[in-house]
Amino acid sequence: MNIQIVQQFTKRTEYKMLKSWISVDERNINELMSGICVIPAIIILKLSEVELQTLNKWWRQWGNQLIVSPPFHQMDIVSLLQLNGDLSVHGIEASSYTFNSIPVNESIKTNTKSKWKLDSGDTVAIHHYEHSGSGCVTLTTVPILDYRLMSKQDICKKLFLELIIENQNEETTIIQESFIPSPVHDYILLLASANVLELTDVSGQLSNFFKVTISHNKALELLQQLIDQKLLEDSGSITDEGEKYINLKGYIPFVREIKRWRRDDGAWR
Repeated sequence: MNIQIVQQFTKRTEYKMLKSWISVDERNINELMSGICVIPAIIILKLSEVELQTLNKWWRQWGNQLIVSPPFHQMDIVSLLQLNGDLSVHGIEASSYTFNSIPVNESIKTNTKSKWKLDSGDTVAIHHYEHSGSGCVTLTTVPILDYRLMSKQDICKKLFLELIIENQNEETTIIQESFIPSPVHDYILLLASANVLELTDVSGQLSNFFKVTISHNKALELLQQLIDQKLLEDSGSITDEGEKYINLKGYIPFVREIKRWRRDDGAWR
């Protein structure tokens, strides 16, 4: 588990709290590795425009998770992290709201599925993905890194660990390191996922659907590589691993379009 914090802010009390629970790596924004980065919301306001753009590019990469802790103070987190969807953070008027005995002063208004909710129904944690193949931004308004909650650090640590999404790059090794799929490999998988792939006319379908011109033998070679990688069955049907790859790459909309717009001859409308 690769937990990273922003190096120039390591003296903040939130990070001191975190380091008392778990081993972390201190890195500059432009040196973040694949894995998890924990950042108090206030730090986001202190980043330069270049650092902010770098952070936003990083969290969008598949397998990465950016965990953002409160308080948000009604900051425009949506714009800062370039989040899609209907999402905002608001203060809670009543001061008696708690989550696992931890006082909560803010809630998240969103159309994204909640990770945590208060008894009142207010959302206090979400996992936000830009699309099915992107990394994740985890927002929580539960102050689990608040140094004033040292007496409840066992609960805070437990909740922090609940927010972690196990590194998907480690959990799902779909493609061997020696194999780098080309765009044409992806096109073949799209056709298979849409259930229109014809083994006897792969090159023709690539031309009709994607305007790609390759020989029949080359098309069969690429097809066999996908079979060897367990992304396709010998029959040309897509495997579960192949479908996972399609999801990770965010290709589902393209699959739907192939199903919707194809003619009987396999061409786009």
